[in-house]
Amino acid sequence: MSPRTGRPIVGNEPKNKQIALRATETTVRKFQECADITGETKTDLLEKMVDELHGKLTKK
Repeated sequence: MSPRTGRPIVGNEPKNKQIALRATETTVRKFQECADITGETKTDLLEKMVDELHGKLTKK
């Protein structure tokens, strides 16, 4: 049996989608600074922010 190829799945779902956006230099710098301070990846930070916002917006 041949070994699996590709990136390993981290978490419950594969991360096989991409998001591209345009941002100011200031926003990109702040985002990188947040990642550096927390020690988390930018992907993890973005997912956390989206989950938090989604939770606030869908509460009734």
